[in-house]
Amino acid sequence: MVTNQSNCRLKRCPPDERRENILAVATDVFTQTGYAATSMAAIAAELGGSKATLYKYFPSKEQLFEAVLMRGCGAVLETLAELADGGSDDLEAMLADFGARFLTGLFAQRSLDLYRLVHAEGQQFPEAAATFFRYGPDRGGALLSTILERAMAQRGLALPDPSLAADQFLGMVRGKLHMRVAIGVIPPPDAETIRRHAAHAAGIFAHGLLHQTAR
Repeated sequence: MVTNQSNCRLKRCPPDERRENILAVATDVFTQTGYAATSMAAIAAELGGSKATLYKYFPSKEQLFEAVLMRGCGAVLETLAELADGGSDDLEAMLADFGARFLTGLFAQRSLDLYRLVHAEGQQFPEAAATFFRYGPDRGGALLSTILERAMAQRGLALPDPSLAADQFLGMVRGKLHMRVAIGVIPPPDAETIRRHAAHAAGIFAHGLLHQTAR
């Protein structure tokens, strides 16, 4: 049984608040029940309304799940986008900041729940996995790619493949740490552990990147 903390019902709050409440409740139902086992009727029941009202906002379970993934990934990417608009010329510090924000978002309980859900059901529902990648890892990589390209241009250096470099740094930051947490071997790390982990990766990566592109 999902516990809904909001007092908003399908027919008793403004449309924007109603939509947000639908997504919050749907996220809980999907992550607790699984994508395949979740029905629109079950979500409507948790919301305290009818399927007809729910369908006015989301015409299908697939579209609702896509919106849930967009919302979940957006929460992680929002703080990263702030760095894309910045102009820091300290590559290592910028990477450490990006990496720490990235990991902090990944280790949020909601992010872990969605990751585990997609990982568990991605083979049976590849479209769900593709949606997750499109709104999550792909966008995160694109943000970092832009930052790296700008940082190298400020030094008069060309970065041959910014997308590849971004993907490799994000993979380096995640390492085994995210896998251990995601499968339940260890609990999410504290903020200091996250900062130390990200800073270590940033130091190695920034040194290697500058050395490679300067040759």
